[in-house]
Amino acid sequence: MASEVGIANAALQLIKNSKQITSIEQGTKEANAVEVIFTELRDAMLETHNWNFAVKRVKLGQLSATPAFEWKYGYELPADFLRVVSVHNNSSGRDRIPYKIEGGQINSDAADLYLRYVSRVTDPNLMPAAFRLAFSKLLASRLAVTLSGSASLSKEMYDQYISEDLPSAKSADSIQDFADQLPESEWIGVRSGQRHFYEPGDPPS
Repeated sequence: MASEVGIANAALQLIKNSKQITSIEQGTKEANAVEVIFTELRDAMLETHNWNFAVKRVKLGQLSATPAFEWKYGYELPADFLRVVSVHNNSSGRDRIPYKIEGGQINSDAADLYLRYVSRVTDPNLMPAAFRLAFSKLLASRLAVTLSGSASLSKEMYDQYISEDLPSAKSADSIQDFADQLPESEWIGVRSGQRHFYEPGDPPS
């Protein structure tokens, strides 16, 4: 079974650290170094791509308190929300509507809101092997400085992550399903330059 400890130990091996860990919370120098950055780096990597294993679809619940101005409705974001993939006003998923994320909620003029989003996945068993391998390389690039004091090794690990591991993980993920179709409807007019439209696959702003 995959585990956070397994990912961490793979990263430690990459920087040739002889001490492995049995728990991220065990309090050793290596475990402490991992614990400080593990969650941050995992979420940052999840945000880099519309990973199939991390994307979810949900109809959002409308908040009782409405935005003070400009927008008609406010909606509560899921607890595991990381970033938007697409936003719709019906279940067909083929429309494009303006919205704005502010203060932990999403505002829109749509009376119903359907969200496709990248979620925070914490269980390594839900992550494909290519993702875990890339994550361990990213983790190693940070641990190289903390534990080995080597900026050159850190750069080497990060360069490999950017040029090899991350593209490989994205490629393995992308070939698993049919390509997203562009919405067929026309763009809805925007009243404000602050309103955003997103296509599936667009990077976060």
